[in-house]
Amino acid sequence: MNEENIYGGGPALDDIDYTAPAQKNDGPTGVTAPVLDEIEYVAPAAKKGDPTGVSAPVLDDMDSYTPPVSEKKGAPTGVTAPVLDDDTMPYSAPVQEQKLILSDEDIIAGLSPEQSSVFVTLSPEQQQQIIEMRRQQLGAEAPAPAVTAPILDEDNYTPPPKKEEPVQPAEPVTAPILDDEPEAPKYKPKYVDEDLERVKSEAKKQAVSSQLVSEQKDSKESLRLMLALKEERRMEMAAKGFKILLAVLGIAIVGAAAFFMLYAGLLGLEYKNGVEGIAGVIKNSSLYIAIAMVLTAGLMLTGSGGLKSLASLVFVLSALIQLFPGLAMIPQHEGSMALVLILYAVSFISTVAVVVITSASECVGQYFSKSRQL
Repeated sequence: MNEENIYGGGPALDDIDYTAPAQKNDGPTGVTAPVLDEIEYVAPAAKKGDPTGVSAPVLDDMDSYTPPVSEKKGAPTGVTAPVLDDDTMPYSAPVQEQKLILSDEDIIAGLSPEQSSVFVTLSPEQQQQIIEMRRQQLGAEAPAPAVTAPILDEDNYTPPPKKEEPVQPAEPVTAPILDDEPEAPKYKPKYVDEDLERVKSEAKKQAVSSQLVSEQKDSKESLRLMLALKEERRMEMAAKGFKILLAVLGIAIVGAAAFFMLYAGLLGLEYKNGVEGIAGVIKNSSLYIAIAMVLTAGLMLTGSGGLKSLASLVFVLSALIQLFPGLAMIPQHEGSMALVLILYAVSFISTVAVVVITSASECVGQYFSKSRQL
């Protein structure tokens, strides 16, 4: 069987013409590698002071030298890799890019005059939005908030209570005596008369009893004197109260006269256009009101509590009438306005004075109490 049949009918190897590929221009041309065996090694001359008897170790195939990659054709030139262990070129970490920190004040200071004039017219929320927008445009960040230590509220601080030290007794503590010591038996002579001793004991008891009765008599006498002095004080106050009621009667007479002359239109103080309604009623009733004021003030001299209450009611009503419609009737008078105002002041002040004195005076109250007791 021939070769053509073995390899599937293809041509024979001897019939194929081989053409070598063209040589690339990447490698150096015209250079022949040296034959390692033909290189003669010349040892360097020994220097003075070198160690003797020492031989350097022979590395395997020291004559085989392979140039570094950087010397090959096509390798970049002018570039050297740093030697990590070389102290002349220390390693330094890459510098991180520093962030731009701008506070709100820095942003506001960087605004133009026109922008500042518009910025101050905005609300605080809008101003903060403009500051944040401007900070984002500049690629800056806001400063970190300052951390402050919390301030304790001194007003709410309550110091812990101090430990109270036990009070030292002023005198040394002694153990209590539980049982009294038994009394020694008294010496009793045999010749003592028992009847005589009994008489002495009775006499002693009578003396003590009489002394107690005397003390009780003195106590009762002191109490009687105190009550008598108190009653005398009350009588003095009641007498003073009677005098005060006489003064009150005089004040009531003056006030009632001023009331009658003012509201009746006397002394040339007639009404300009006349009065009607409640003002007319007051004018027509002014005499009766004045008589009631004087009469009830005089009846208080009797010391009757009921008459006192009646007088107080009359004077209170008189004061209210002088407020309304009394004040509204003043401008309607003819004649001197000064005289009108004087009569009004005398009438109103006198009426109020009677009510206050009869209600607040302690002496007047004692006068009415004395009269009730009688």
